[in-house]
Order: sequence, then C-alpha cells, then structure tokens
Amino acid sequence: MIRIGNLAMAGVALALGLSACDDSAANKKANEEAAARAADAEKAQKLKDSVEHNFDCLAALRWQKAAITAAAGDAKLYEDFYREKLEASLGDQTLPAGEDGAPALSRATIQQYADWAYPKTVEAKFRAGKDANGDGKVSDQERSGRGFNMVGQCVQFAAEMGKGPLAGKDKVARMFKIEALRKSLKDKEA
Repeated sequence: MIRIGNLAMAGVALALGLSACDDSAANKKANEEAAARAADAEKAQKLKDSVEHNFDCLAALRWQKAAITAAAGDAKLYEDFYREKLEASLGDQTLPAGEDGAPALSRATIQQYADWAYPKTVEAKFRAGKDANGDGKVSDQERSGRGFNMVGQCVQFAAEMGKGPLAGKDKVARMFKIEALRKSLKDKEA
C-alpha cells in the first residue's frame, strides 16, 4: 500500500514537473504579454517621474524668482529650459485629469497645470521641512531647506546643460555663484 502511494506521489510530481516545463505557444504568448505590460508600466513610470521633476523645478523657480534673478540671472531662461524638457517628455500624449482636481495635462495645458500644481508643490515639498538642529522649533530656514536645495539643483542642472547666464566652461565660477544663490536663499525669510 505504501509503495503504491509513493508511486502515485512520484507520478503526480512528475506530471507537475513536465507541465511546468511545457514550452507551448500559450506560455510564450503569456510571457510576451507580461513583458509588454512591464515595458509599458516602466515607460509610464519614467514619464510620470520626468513630468513630476520638471514641474517641481518650474514651481521652485517660480517660488524663488526674485532671488534667482538677483543671484543667477533671468529666471525665465531657466523656466523655458524646464518647459522645453516637459514638452519633450509629454510629446503628443495627454495625461488624464486627476481625482484630486488636477487638470488633464498636455502640451497645450502646461501653464494651466502648473498654476494648479504650484501652491500644492510649495506646501508639500518646499515648506515641509522638519526640525534639523534639534531645538524643538522649526525655523523658516529649516522648513524651507528642501525647497532651497531644489532651487539650487534646478538652476545648476540648467546651467550645466548650457542654459542661462551661469552656463559656460567655467565650472568653478558657476559653483561659487550657485553656492551664493543657496546662501542668499537660506539667509532670507521664505
């Protein structure tokens, strides 16, 4: 009796093993469909990340426009750079309106979307800092630290890509001007 049970179990295991190794057309098709879905999901995530980063930079530049203009030249040049990147990322696509009230996003509605996203981005990302020095209070500089860093990063990246008055081969001068911008942001009330 035990031998028959062992033989039956071995037969079941063998059948399961063979079915798992079956390389039929259905398995190939399922694998191809899964790979296509994964590629589409990765493409959608890259688009989402690119759009979010470019809107964060546009909001950062708008948030500290006066300081950028004083320390790094005309802020419009940097805004134009990120708007061009955003248009290139979107291409001919239209992202649907969001459940949170976000308007549909396309090349034609970039400004409308930017106006909608600006106050939310400033409060959620640029003014959401925490107590950095452990004194139990959150100062304006601590609260806005992340936003100030974002402003500096966006200006620096655009300059390194050849846009704006800080563009050029003199990386040392650019570094000092970016640091001066960061310092001027941290020294003022946000």
